[in-house]
Amino acid sequence: MVLVWLSPLILFLGLILSGRSALTAGLAGTLCAALVAYIAGPSQPDAAAIIGHFAAGAWIGLPATLVIIAGLAFSLSLEKASDNADPALPEHGALAEACLLRGPFLETATGFGVGYVVAVSGARRLGVDKAPALALATFSQILVPWGALGIGTRISADIAGVPLAALIWRIALATALLGAVLLPLFWRLSRQARLPPALSDRLEWAGLIALLMALLVAANLTLPLELAAIAALAPVMLLRVLRVKGWAGLDRALLARLSPYIALVVALALMRLVPAVHDRLEHPSFKPFADASTFAPLLSPALPLLVIALVVALRRGGAKQATTLMKLTLRRSGRAALLTFLLVGMAWIMVGSGLAGGIGLAVSSVLGSWSAGIVPVAGALGGYLTGSNTGAGAVSMPLATALVPAGEARLAVIAAAVVAGSLLTAVSPVRVTMGQVLIKATTPETGQAMRALWPWFVLVVGLTTAIALAAAQLA
Repeated sequence: MVLVWLSPLILFLGLILSGRSALTAGLAGTLCAALVAYIAGPSQPDAAAIIGHFAAGAWIGLPATLVIIAGLAFSLSLEKASDNADPALPEHGALAEACLLRGPFLETATGFGVGYVVAVSGARRLGVDKAPALALATFSQILVPWGALGIGTRISADIAGVPLAALIWRIALATALLGAVLLPLFWRLSRQARLPPALSDRLEWAGLIALLMALLVAANLTLPLELAAIAALAPVMLLRVLRVKGWAGLDRALLARLSPYIALVVALALMRLVPAVHDRLEHPSFKPFADASTFAPLLSPALPLLVIALVVALRRGGAKQATTLMKLTLRRSGRAALLTFLLVGMAWIMVGSGLAGGIGLAVSSVLGSWSAGIVPVAGALGGYLTGSNTGAGAVSMPLATALVPAGEARLAVIAAAVVAGSLLTAVSPVRVTMGQVLIKATTPETGQAMRALWPWFVLVVGLTTAIALAAAQLA
């Protein structure tokens, strides 16, 4: 019976492995979940209840979908601006800045692999060969749990039914541990790219990454999810600019390039941190499902993302440019939006109908607390195959709620699964193909890049699994 209950996830992952699109796999998995829940669900839901579960999942996916659309508009409006950065000398510091700071910042603010594109392009401009450029660009994705202002992490928390504030600092701790163990891999790949770090480079970047990770944990303890990673990255990036260019580096041209991001941070800070603004924007709010979160449209990060994108477009080309931007955004975001609804709906059917709970009881009776190790592995598999941490959450969160009792252990296991799924999106076929097409890499060059990244797979999956097992054993 366990295999029957698992069949929606097995079908979903199997279709992706066979080469089907994520949208096709998501639709098939959702229909399979509905059918299995109706025929063999432990709670024996009727058709109306199953439709209700899917609708509740779609409602959870709605805020994320709006951010996807608005974030894509924001990203598209700034595409040409990112190419106007000052050229850098081909040295290790410039490579590290592109892959470890600028790429993660852009991925956090916009998502959609923008940070990866910027990092791989920056590496190539520094003279790095195609294979090592693809491998090094992977490090731009180390903050994917906060990518696109954290929409995938928010969805995972909603599916699992855990407080977001209690989850995000645990995710930051796991990310900090991985940052420490992955930095030597970055140096190893830099040597292969013929931009090796000197001792001074190692000391500088070890210090900067340590500072970044400390700030990341502190920010996630005190700030909303949307602001935390940006708040951690900004001072580290400022220190790097001052170290390289001094105060003269903070010129008008730099501020002009950064103005859309500065406007976004200011808007988010006002919306989230100023009580008078937050309280005014909190209404109207809607909660059509008792077990789903409230949604206040005016508090959505989608609002400032969209407004800033339109302002940038209007300044560049007037109403015609703005109209073109919105048409392109809607055309490109349709599949991602539909996939989000399907994945969250599938996960919510599995949780609400009792499928996830039945799986948990069966597996736990055999493996006991060791079954917690399955959760980050499932997240990693979902992230790798779908290229989305929303997809990773849809695969792993039903298992987390089923296999780990509520409490501190479940929060730690969920955090480990979110990190595993997020960081495996960095090496997913979806992300790597994007870079391969961008720099016109051959299939052998892409394969060489993936072989160089085998420690990434081992370290991410191994450490997150160890965290999950330790949490379950100590609970």
